[in-house]
Amino acid sequence: MLSELLDLQGYKGETVVDKMKQVDRAQFNSIDAAWDAHKVRNAIAHEGATLDLGPREVRRVIGLYRRVFKEFRYVE
Repeated sequence: MLSELLDLQGYKGETVVDKMKQVDRAQFNSIDAAWDAHKVRNAIAHEGATLDLGPREVRRVIGLYRRVFKEFRYVE
């Protein structure tokens, strides 16, 4: 979803990281939340079931994504 949102905002790149590197902070207030959430996503992708994510961390990361998607009215 983050990649799609970045595409809709006009950012180009092969990866989400490539797209986020282009972001103008004045146009994307929640970019720090996007970076933080994406780092956890990458940890999950690379470490899989060995990554120990507790319920509190899961809620925090969902909240980060929610903040990003709400800023651009991608979700309500």
